[in-house]
Amino acid sequence: MNRQETLTREFLRGKVSRRDFQTGLINMGLGAAAASALVDNTIREARAAHDPKHGGELRVGFTSSSAADTLDPAHIVAGVDIGRAGLLYSRLIDFIPGEGLVGNLGTSWEPNGDATQWTIELLDGVEFHNGKTVTAADVAYSFNRHLDPDEGSPANAYLGDVESIVADGDRHVVFNMKAPNADIPYLLTEYHFTAQPEGADAQSYVDGQAIGTGAWMVEEFEPGFDAIFVRNPNYHRDNRPYVDSVLTFGIPDNTTRVNALIADEIDICIGLEPQLVSAVEDAANAEVLNQPGGAHPTYPMRSDVAPYTDNNVRLALKHAVDRERMLNLAWDGLGTVGADHPIPRHDPFFAPEVEPFEQDPDKVAYYLKQADAENMTFELSASDANFGGANASIVMAELMSEAGANVSVKRVPSDGYWSAVWLNDPWCGSSWYGRPTADLMLAIAYISGGAWNESFWSNERFDSLVFEARQTVDEDLRRDLYREIQFIMRDEGSTMTPVFTNWLDAYASRVQDLKGHPHGFGGWMYWEDVWIDDSVA
Repeated sequence: MNRQETLTREFLRGKVSRRDFQTGLINMGLGAAAASALVDNTIREARAAHDPKHGGELRVGFTSSSAADTLDPAHIVAGVDIGRAGLLYSRLIDFIPGEGLVGNLGTSWEPNGDATQWTIELLDGVEFHNGKTVTAADVAYSFNRHLDPDEGSPANAYLGDVESIVADGDRHVVFNMKAPNADIPYLLTEYHFTAQPEGADAQSYVDGQAIGTGAWMVEEFEPGFDAIFVRNPNYHRDNRPYVDSVLTFGIPDNTTRVNALIADEIDICIGLEPQLVSAVEDAANAEVLNQPGGAHPTYPMRSDVAPYTDNNVRLALKHAVDRERMLNLAWDGLGTVGADHPIPRHDPFFAPEVEPFEQDPDKVAYYLKQADAENMTFELSASDANFGGANASIVMAELMSEAGANVSVKRVPSDGYWSAVWLNDPWCGSSWYGRPTADLMLAIAYISGGAWNESFWSNERFDSLVFEARQTVDEDLRRDLYREIQFIMRDEGSTMTPVFTNWLDAYASRVQDLKGHPHGFGGWMYWEDVWIDDSVA
């Protein structure tokens, strides 16, 4: 590739302005008029080539896959499950950056006077993949699976204020509340909450016969290996999707996954480690997808297992890490530091007064002495399935050891990590995609007894504040409640949240209109507008 071709490519990628593109051409020897004409012609050709085309296959490499893979919306946990569910199913409401709440299967959502009842009107004529028309009974059935505690859905924690979910005719679903809840429309954008046919066979989620309303239908599914999805010809959004099929599988090793992209063996690389960004940027056939959001690694300490039952130990470890250095070393600064709670800076209830702990060897020594743990070694389980890979845990451990906390990292395989290590080992690395609202995040991961309360932490005052904030309409009062919540989590909680990271993924240059999303990786699977331009190298 010569200098002019390189400059043109960077201009088309948006990395060079029109003015700099034209100046660069002039510096290469073109006259001003010729350079101007070439710029105009390049823009015209790019616009003509950018008309979306149907066809092709997307090959997607996720960070992990295991025998525990599932298509069941009530049991999805791992990123590969979330990704596949995004292809197969549809939400009632979507959150679209720049637009806010946008109807999908739902066309309207209205509360009664005190927000103790919400009614969702459904889009008419939508069909499941098997040709059955979607009704309110199907939607109510799908949501009641999450509401049923015996089902074991992690999303049950989100529905604590819901008394019942019932169909009102064929096109209206009614959520009857135990208490007012102003966040219901945002709750419905969460990835678990999708529609399946009433009475769907549980075995269908295992044997690859799952039925949804999404842009693609499952053709093959083998847990631990791959899954193939094909275009839904009766999708309820006209002329979508563009791509004919999507092949999904796990490539646990971060470098191998990036090399597969550069070698044209995959089209989308889910999860790009910061130290590999330059490899993608230097490749002629690949692009980086960099999206700020609420994603964050966590390091939960099981508060029901010694020594983490002692808050002095937890405070010692929280004061041992240099968060800014960790962000720079493990993520090349692509993110922000955290204060041991999951509410990101862009959230309206983020409290800047709750400042992150600074690295303080004196406080580390003090709290360890209080816990009689000065000579204790703390073992942290980590794998490349975590945000930042095992490398981030190693960086954190080294920084903490510098401050006087003896931390060792036990590196474990990515395969089966979420079933064998997470929620089991006393201290481990974890990863969270964030949620549309602060309440959703707190409900599932921090409320006492929450399905994914990974630190097994319980705090009565914290729980009461979360419930009160959920039911409070006054924004100022709500903000005060969330401020206290964040102080409690920082000072008494059993989870370390040292940083918030940008969503980093990568994709082949021929993949067009893949856009980032603040709620998750890879554009959060909003791929129906994605298309493949085979004219791009």
